Amino acid sequence: MTAEIKVTESVVSCSDNGQHPLVYINLKSGKARCQYCGKTFVSANQDDETTQKAA
Repeated sequence: MTAEIKVTESVVSCSDNGQHPLVYINLKSGKARCQYCGKTFVSANQDDETTQKAA
């Protein structure tokens, strides 16, 4: 299983080191997957908000 990649940007790019076409992925919902390689990107800011709400 592919690990989640935490990022601080709201839009990320993925090409899996040139293994598939370059795509840009919007993390508006806080989490998204690359349609080609399946890497999952998670907004680090989203995790912080969830943690703050739980406290």
